[in-house]
Amino acid sequence: MTIAEYESIKGMEYLEYCDYLQHKYGIGLCDYMYPSFVRDPNCSRTADGLFAHHKMEYKAIRLSEHKYAVKHPFEWQLKENIVYCNYLEHMLLHILISERDDACELEFRGLGGLCSYIIPEINDVYCGWTPNETWKIKCAAAIQDCQEVYFRLLQRLWNKY
Repeated sequence: MTIAEYESIKGMEYLEYCDYLQHKYGIGLCDYMYPSFVRDPNCSRTADGLFAHHKMEYKAIRLSEHKYAVKHPFEWQLKENIVYCNYLEHMLLHILISERDDACELEFRGLGGLCSYIIPEINDVYCGWTPNETWKIKCAAAIQDCQEVYFRLLQRLWNKY
């Protein structure tokens, strides 16, 4: 994501941004999970530097994990509810979830994923740490020259909280 792209999309609502990313990268290659709520590895696009994000994460957290996914409708796992994104786009998705008027303060929807996974991994990218996994190297390379966008996203988060 470039600064120009961020400037053009920063005012979007969460679902609008999901649609934007689905237009940019396409919908899920397949359903994220099988009907048994076991993850389908064919949904992954980390070889392209992209993560799979669940569009319905604005309604519930951790939909990529069996333990949580089984508590919600299987339709949330369907390919049309999968959004591909790079690290920074994933960060913005979670920020937008946390900014929604209907965000549940007890679950801190959007923030857990940001603080526990996304931000620490992006920090690693910009601190020069080189991961061992090929897929993580691809995901890091996809944002290598986008540090200014990262700082803007951090500032947006800081201003909110």
